[in-house]
Amino acid sequence: ILAEFGPSGAEIWPHAEKLGIPLIVHFHGHDAHRSETVDPLREKYRGMFRAAFRIVSVSRYMTDALVALGCDPAKIVTNPYGPRDLFFEVKPDYRPTILALGRFTDIKANYLTLMAFKEVLDSYPEAKLVMVGDGELLESCKTLALAWGIADNVTFTGAIPHDEILSLFGQACCFVQHSVIPSYGDAEGTPVVILEAQAAGLPVVATRHAGITDAVVHGETGFLVAERDVDGMAKALLQ
Repeated sequence: ILAEFGPSGAEIWPHAEKLGIPLIVHFHGHDAHRSETVDPLREKYRGMFRAAFRIVSVSRYMTDALVALGCDPAKIVTNPYGPRDLFFEVKPDYRPTILALGRFTDIKANYLTLMAFKEVLDSYPEAKLVMVGDGELLESCKTLALAWGIADNVTFTGAIPHDEILSLFGQACCFVQHSVIPSYGDAEGTPVVILEAQAAGLPVVATRHAGITDAVVHGETGFLVAERDVDGMAKALLQ
């Protein structure tokens, strides 16, 4: 049995054990980090860790979190995601456009990306930022862009179909993501979009956050800055 996400494994492990069927539980992010998800399930997680054949983690950061929750390290397989092959076929034109793609939500801190881009425009007024996605922080980010007078340089596409996304990777000079750990303890796994951007030949500017540090080689395939270091992100984007 393959259970996607920890809570699914936490519910099904007694049945798998009773039936004698090996159980593999695949963790993805919030199910290993977000306190409001993890805390009520700690006891069930301990039973699941004992009964499971294997536990799949998507980053070294997550592996450490699962061990801290009580999982035997010998049962953990660290297996990051991978981009689809078609991303390797992208040939970016490296125009002065920065691409950001992801949900507008606390963990992505999209407003900090905007704040860094505002600083970029002070030195490079021709720069553009394309922000793809939807979520509860989208309207706030649109308002900030207007309030800061940078709306003409920022495009908010909203959510768009997957088959329309690929072309955007070919129309940018880099990819940006400012992931943070919010007060309630959530964290990324290994963001697939960062792997896709690198497969497409785009350097990545991001934070030292969870599995991102496994994926981006600082100074070689992109630049990593501390969470909430807006000035550092702006300098990396300019570079």
